[in-house]
Formats: sequence, C-alpha cells, structure tokens
Amino acid sequence: MLLCYAALTVWSNSFGAMQHYTLFTTAILAYSALRLISRSPERGTDLGVWTDRVVGIAVMLGGVSAGGYFFVNAETLELTQPFVSQTALNMGLVMIVAVLLAAWRVWGAAIALICLIMAAYMLFGRMLPDVMQARMQPFNVSVSFLSGIGGPRGILAYAPLSADMIFLLLIYGGVLHAVGVIEIFGEIGALIGNRLRGGMAYSAVLASTFIGMVTGQAVSNIALSGVMTIPAMKKSRFSGEEAAAVEIMSSTGSQLLPPIMGLGAFMMAVILGVSYLDIVMAGLIPGLLYMFAIVVSLYAMIGGHKGLQDLRQEVDLTRILWVFPAFVGSFAVVIALLVLRFSPSMAGFWGSAIAAGLAFVRPAALRPALNNIRDGLRAGFDTAAQLTIILAAIGLVVQTLTSTGLGVSAGALISDLGAGNIVVTLLIGMVVCMLVGMGLPTPAAYALIAIIVVPSLIDAGISALTANMFGFYFAIFSALTPPVAVGVLVGARIAEAGFLSTAMAAARLGAMALLLPFLFVAFPSLLAPTALTLQGWVAILCFLGATILGAGALYGALSHPLETMTRRVFAIAGPGALVAYAATGWTLIGVLPAVVLIAWVVRGIRRRPPVSVA
Repeated sequence: MLLCYAALTVWSNSFGAMQHYTLFTTAILAYSALRLISRSPERGTDLGVWTDRVVGIAVMLGGVSAGGYFFVNAETLELTQPFVSQTALNMGLVMIVAVLLAAWRVWGAAIALICLIMAAYMLFGRMLPDVMQARMQPFNVSVSFLSGIGGPRGILAYAPLSADMIFLLLIYGGVLHAVGVIEIFGEIGALIGNRLRGGMAYSAVLASTFIGMVTGQAVSNIALSGVMTIPAMKKSRFSGEEAAAVEIMSSTGSQLLPPIMGLGAFMMAVILGVSYLDIVMAGLIPGLLYMFAIVVSLYAMIGGHKGLQDLRQEVDLTRILWVFPAFVGSFAVVIALLVLRFSPSMAGFWGSAIAAGLAFVRPAALRPALNNIRDGLRAGFDTAAQLTIILAAIGLVVQTLTSTGLGVSAGALISDLGAGNIVVTLLIGMVVCMLVGMGLPTPAAYALIAIIVVPSLIDAGISALTANMFGFYFAIFSALTPPVAVGVLVGARIAEAGFLSTAMAAARLGAMALLLPFLFVAFPSLLAPTALTLQGWVAILCFLGATILGAGALYGALSHPLETMTRRVFAIAGPGALVAYAATGWTLIGVLPAVVLIAWVVRGIRRRPPVSVA
C-alpha cells in the first residue's frame, strides 16, 4: 500500500503537505512495528525477540494513534500551533516516544539515548540551573516543535527528504537487487579482475562501487557485497585486514558518486536551496579523484605483496549480457531525469519500472522468481524505513540544537578555537565531523554536521557549498572513526580480522583520499567542473601525481618494491607537495609530483637491461 501511495504521489497528491508527511511517517512506523513484531526467534535471543515484539506493539499503537490524530486534524493544527489542545500535546508526546522506541530497536540504544537526552533537554531544560540553560521554549512550544505539530519540524523535519526524494530511489535499489543486477556487478568485476595481478581486489572495488552507487549506504553495502568479495580476496592470499580494508574504502567512496550519493546530497540540496543536479556536479570531481586514490593505493599494495595467488573466477557471460541491460537502461533513465531536473521520486519510479520490465524479456531461466522480487522489494523497504526512522529521531536533535541555540554555540566554539586561522578551523571541523557522525548513517551524520560545524566554516570565509561539501565528505568518513567505526566493525567481522588492525589498514588505503576536502577548500573550482580554473586543473594534476607517489611511499612499492631513499623522496614530493600547493597556490609546486613521477619512470626505463637480439 505504501509503495502504491508513493508511486501515486509522483503524479499527484490528494492531501496537503502536513497530511502527506504525517501519513508517510506513520506508515513507516507501522511497517517497522510489523517487522519487529514478526521477528523470528532464530534471529536473536529470546529476550531480544520478546523485547522487539513488545516494542513493536507499542510503536504500532502509539505511532498509528498519534499519526491518525495528526492526519485528521492537520488543517486545524497548522492554524493553531503551538497553542494547541492538551490532547494534541499528549499525542505529540506519544509520537516522540514511538519514534524513540523504533530508533532504539532499529539503530541501537546509543543513538536512541542521545536523541532522548536532547529531546528531554528541550522539554525540561528550564528546570536546570541557569548556567545549563539556553534559549528555552515554553513546554507547549517545545512539544509542538519536537513532534512536528503543524509544520515540518522535529520528527517531520526530514520527512520531505524521506517521502519526496529518497524513498522511490531506495526502492529502485531494491528492484535492481530483485532482478539480479547486484549479483551481476560481481560477475563484471570478476571479468576485469581475471586479467590483472591481484585482480580479485580490483573486482571487489568495481563491484562494491557499483552496488554502493545504487544503495547509497556504506555499512549496508559492506555487509551486502563484503560477504562475496572479502572471502574471495582472502583466497587470493590477501590478509583479512587487507581484504576488509579494500571493501570498506570502496563501499565508503561509492557514496560520493551519483545517483544516490549517500542520500546526504538530497539533504544538501534542500539546505542550500539548489537543485540536486548542482550537488551531483559539485561532487563529481572529488568522487572520481577519491576512487582514483583507492585504486592507486590498491595497486601499490599489490605491488609490494609477495604471496598473492591469482585465482581465476568463473564468469557467466551469457548472464551478464542478458541481465546488465536492466541496469544500463534503468540507470540511464534515472540520470537523464535527474539531469532534466525531474524529481528524484520520478526518477526512482521510472528506473524501477524499466528495470523490472527489462527483467521479464530475458529467457525464462534468467527471469527473476517471485520470491526474488519479494526479497528485493523488502530490502528496499527495509532500507527506506530504517533511514526514515533515524532521520525522524535525528530531527529531535536538530530541532533542539536549533531552538535552544546549542548549535550556534557549538559553531561559535569551533570558530573561537580556530581563532581566525582557516587551517586550524578546518582541522577542528574535521575532528568534530568524525566524532559527531560516529555510528550514524551518512544522512543523519550530515544533518548534525550541517548545524554544528558548517556555520563555523562559513564564518571562516568558506563558501556555503564548499563548507557543506567538506562536512558531507567527513560525514561519510565518520563511519570509519574508532571507537565505533561501524563500517570497520562489519568488514572486520566478515573477514574474521582484528578491529584495530582493520581500521589501520583502511586508514592506510584511504590516506591520500583524506586530503581531498582540504584541496577543494583551497581550490573551490574543483566543485564546478564546467568552470574549472587553471589552478583547479593544476590541483587535479598535483593530486594525481601526489597520490601515486604517496601510495608508493606508504606501501613501499608501485609496480615493484621501492628503495628506502625513493620512498622518502616520494613522501616529500607527493603528499608534501600537495599540502604545500594547497597552502600557497604556486604552480611550480603543483606540478612537482608529476615531474618527479616522470623522472622516476624515465630512470627506471634507462636502468632496464638491453634486450638482446638473437
């Protein structure tokens, strides 16, 4: 029913905005409650299963009753809020509790507790000592704002994003899973990987990137593709830590690539008041440079690896030829519609329809079975429900930060610590971004970063787009931040490797990619591909050369092991020159990595023994 309703809203909506968002959020709560109630005993302990069932019943009763009340009285509440009846306030509290309970069982106690503390601070902060109070609102205003009574605030702050932008795109990802496209990515990766040394790792990068492009979630992508790629890499004699690191960094970087871009891109478009296409264009060059950095670092890792065993994987070319058009055709339509500035929902609808339609023109043996379609749609629904719930819960935090002024205070503190030095401000902002986003999916992490960190960067003189892209980039990387590091934890478990050693391997593989946000802050034209300046072109050249040299310095090899002195020269002429160019903008420094790399290649050619002619 929810899918049919979402599809109908692509063309028209019979309800007002608040009725629409209330109905969508209530339906998601009901769906999540049903999933909790129907949880099977084999998926957890008896206590956990019964807790899920009890909480599911509470969420169902509370969410549906409160949501139904808000839906029926939407027009009256819009006119009278925040001076609403006691019944409306009670229903608002019930809705807040329902969302927190759902967040607890879906996302864990830590996230739910943080959201609870922030909501309680807004509701009851006036009872605290003066030194702990901010701009406190009356109780009725606080309840109205937190529960979204009469306006898209609090729980409903990101409902437009969930209902109107990402829902059908996530269903599109589920449809691709249902029609076998996700599995085909692994086949295509294997086809390419069979032709390269250490090819299993390259195939993992390709497969994980493709899958992440259409799922938009790093952690779920690691879990989805990692069960295939990590064991395959270990069979080729990669260590568990190395295999997990390749999967983690590939899945993480896929969030920088269209069409989904970790879902935070849609949120950024709303915050900045620009089109989604503008955000995609801004992220294009950084996304491509990121993937280049990962591939080059992987090349260096393989170059220094002595024990690799090249295993050829069997590839079903017939399956690729029949299944891949479902991805190419639907993906092309999605991108075209987004470029033509149609809504993401429209793009997701037609992408799903075309992918499903093309799946049924295949030979009978390659058509998806009904249970495949059911499982794929359920996967899409589950992802959409999980993100809607976390965004509703994070809406409580964002509303508290906004209404009480805590967000402004936090931003002012970052500015004060930066003391007007943009480099220091950026470094502090990076650390805060990675701490704030720990354990959160990218959209939720970015929502908090946009309130806490981004304003201080704008105050330091950085443009709004650049500041938001900086925050978004590190919101993605926050999934790799110890001690939580959910992405690392999932990858390490699949690889049966140590948590800290896997985190270190991932940091090593992605070290050069961490410099990218500072580069596009120094040269903002990198976020405008159609208006790239000369300095921007030099910055790209500098990054490409510095990445190759930096990877060689980190791993001690490129095509072959490097001497100690060569590694030192590479470290200085690579990452060192990149940092210096970002700080000074001097072109001579910017071209240094490329010059050193060319000189090293020429030197290697000259030192090769001559080929004897028989």
